[in-house]
Amino acid sequence: MALISARRLWLPAALAWGLFGAMATLVLRAGKAPFDDPLLLALHRHATPALDGLAVFFTIVGNTGPMIAAGVLIAGALAWAGRRRDAGLFVAGLGGSMLLTQLIKYTVQRPRPALWVSLRPEHTFSFPSGHAMDTAALAAALFFALPRHRRWWALAPLFALAVGGARMYLGVHYPSDVLAGWSSAVGWVLLVQLVADKQAGQPGA
Repeated sequence: MALISARRLWLPAALAWGLFGAMATLVLRAGKAPFDDPLLLALHRHATPALDGLAVFFTIVGNTGPMIAAGVLIAGALAWAGRRRDAGLFVAGLGGSMLLTQLIKYTVQRPRPALWVSLRPEHTFSFPSGHAMDTAALAAALFFALPRHRRWWALAPLFALAVGGARMYLGVHYPSDVLAGWSSAVGWVLLVQLVADKQAGQPGA
């Protein structure tokens, strides 16, 4: 298994948390990012019945329930294969990110966008996007759990991008919600890997 130097993870981790911090600062100080409303309205102007169906599909598949089910199956498969440490890190990455999502939501308490009536309205807090955060955490955790299949699992980040885009298309999340979800999820998974590497006293994670 190819090792990734822990030193190479610090920069992307810092960039990820920096982006999240920038989005959080904009939301807390100004209520929204300058690009939030314009981007949402631009997406809505290009709405079609076909895109409506696609957005709803990605929303359903990327929901918390399916992500938990996928996480349990993958962690179970890793444990069954004798890779208990990898299974534990995978659960810490994905599960920890899901818990962090709820903590941030109830700390920030940002209302949902209300630029138009959504096909699938939401009534919980908006920042960050749970769909974006869960799918990005799954993709990042898979990158470390399955190093020999990283080319195949490149589909996972594309799935995370599609789900985040669907949430904006449906008008239930601002772009800053989605960016914050993606960045905090990646930052969390990288942090888990860095902490585990330091505790193990190994040069690679």
